Formats: sequence, C-alpha cells, structure tokens
Amino acid sequence: MGFTIIPKCNNCGYSTDSIAVGGGRFDHLTRCGAPILNTESNEIEQINLYDYAKTVIIKNDFFSYESVTIEINNEKYVPYYESSMFINDSEIGSYNWNDKYYKRSKNFCPKCKTYNLDFLMGVLYD
Repeated sequence: MGFTIIPKCNNCGYSTDSIAVGGGRFDHLTRCGAPILNTESNEIEQINLYDYAKTVIIKNDFFSYESVTIEINNEKYVPYYESSMFINDSEIGSYNWNDKYYKRSKNFCPKCKTYNLDFLMGVLYD
C-alpha cells in the first residue's frame, strides 16, 4: 500500500503533480516513492528511494594502476524527510512511510524559499 501527496505552497502558490509515497502491493520490494527536491531544476520531484543513494561512489583508474574509490555526497537531491527541509513543530502531523516522516505543513518551498509548503493528502492505493 501507499498514498499520494500534493505539494502546495501557501505563500506563492507553487504546486506540482501528486507524488507517490511508498510502494504498491505488487512492487513494494522494488519501488518506494518519496518527495525530493532537485537542486538543479529547483523543483519537487518523485524519486524511488530504492534507487537513491546519499553518497555516490566514483571509481578512478586513470591516475594509477590501482582502482581508487571515492565517496562524495549526492547534492543533486535533498529528500523531504531530512530535517533541513521542514520546520520541526511537534503540533504538525506527519505522513509516515516505514522509517521516513514527511511533515504535513511548514515544508521548504523551492520557489519562494519559505517554509510554507503543505503536503496535501491525495489518494490511497494498493
């Protein structure tokens, strides 16, 4: 089971299409949707958390005969469950999926750069 949320800013009116959170009954082991900020396009997108990595591993064989592995932070995407993406107010409810929590309101809006973005409940799905 999963559900959809619709991002909508109360300050500037920014909105996107609905975003799936979690996975469906038939693909929950390979798909787990989540809202994420794409810092290059400055848009909220849906990403599959099974494919998302917080660090990127780069292998380099160019400088030496041995392969060198370097880990760098993946700064293109910022998931909305990270604390920098919302105001932590205990009175604000959350949408929960597994161990990820998405605040219902006071989320970061990529357009007006305020914390006035709400995640409105969409539909439940199997």
